[in-house]
Order: sequence, then C-alpha cells, then structure tokens
Amino acid sequence: MLVAIAAPAIASCSAVSGEASEYNFACDAAPPVQLSLVDISTSGRDIDILAERLNAVQVDAERVADCDGEITIVAWGGSASTSEVLFQGQIRVVGASEIGRDRKIPAAVDAVMDEVRQSLATVLGSRASGGHDLLAAFSIVSDFVRAAGGTDANIAVSIYADGVSTEGSADINRPGLSEARLEELIAEQTMPDLSGVPISMFGVGRLGGTDKPPQQVVDLTQAYAQMLCEATGAECRTFSSTFSAD
Repeated sequence: MLVAIAAPAIASCSAVSGEASEYNFACDAAPPVQLSLVDISTSGRDIDILAERLNAVQVDAERVADCDGEITIVAWGGSASTSEVLFQGQIRVVGASEIGRDRKIPAAVDAVMDEVRQSLATVLGSRASGGHDLLAAFSIVSDFVRAAGGTDANIAVSIYADGVSTEGSADINRPGLSEARLEELIAEQTMPDLSGVPISMFGVGRLGGTDKPPQQVVDLTQAYAQMLCEATGAECRTFSSTFSAD
C-alpha cells in the first residue's frame, strides 16, 4: 500500500545535493509563476506513475529555481474543493556566478521536494482514494491565475493526470463513447476563461498497472483532455508521456 511506504521513499531524479550542475532553462525576462497539479485519485496513486509525476514536478521546480520564480504544487483528485497545496513559494538560490548558483540548485530543490513528499504522504494517509475529475483541474487553475494577478503574470501550468474522468459532470468512463459525443459533453460544461494561459497536460492516457487500455480509449482520452482545455481558451498541449518531448 502506497501510504505505508510513505511518499519520501519515491525516488527523486535530482542530482546529489551540492554537486556541480548546469541548468539551461530558457528564462524569460519576467520570473515564472508555476502551477503544478498532481492527480491523487485512485489511478493516480499507482506507485510507479506517482514517482514519475513527482520527478516531473521536480523539473518544474528546477526551472523555477534557475529562473528566480515561484511555484505552487497542488494535489487533487475528485474536486477542486478537496485540493491540497503541497508547497507554495520561491526557491531562492544565490551565488557570485551562474556556476555558483547552479551548484546550489540541487540542494534547494531537494529540500522543496522533501517537503512535497512529506505533505503528500500526509494527504494520502488521511484521505481515501476516489474518482478522477479533470474538469476540476481547470477550476484550480482559474483560482490560481486570479490569485497570481491575472494573465499579466508569467504563468505556466503543468497538469499531471491520466485524464480518465470517472466522476463529475464530464465523466468519460462510459462504454461506446465517441469523439462526437465528447464534443457534446464538453459543450455542456461551464468552463472558466483561461485565455492565453499556457497549460501542458502530461501522462494523458497513461494508466498504471499491467492491464493497458485499448488504443482507441487512449486516443479518446487525449482528445477529451485537449478539447476540454481548449474550451477555456488556454494555450493547450497534451502529452502521453509524463515528461514533454521538448
């Protein structure tokens, strides 16, 4: 059981703290304001997938540290109201040179991810697993954008979820679902206005366990996630991998 081994046991992809590292993230003039959402529904608790997602979140944190930004890491599953903030703040690294700063990034990010894993272990241990609602993620994003001061901030959003909504008003866990019905289902939703917000969704259609869904189901899930995101007006990208190709 995942809760028993606790989140800190999940492997981290960072360099060893204190080792020299070079980071080549493309930093904008404005510091990044990053939101990373991690699904903790029943399917999101698969230990291998959860480890992948936390390692991907760690890359988000490394970019934020390198670019002097701030990051909010949130766990959610069935609804926006039950979401939990695992970490929120800046990741400060200082040094006399870029190399000096880079050497301090691993330790700073490791400390953040230790806090994230501890917080996540507490959440998983106190909350029963349940269904997944991708629609709820966009409500969380909307609240985040509003709190960050709107789209004038240099916002970036990463959503780590398989996208197979099993509850909520846009449940796609039903037989015989077609892309045409998906379009109708999404058109029935009241979506927040996220015009211009860059949102990347990772691991969509990627399910844990040994029983893999048919490719048709994977394709429909990815189409659903992309169309749902686009219905907000956001700049959307959907990846089947937990890490983007770029």
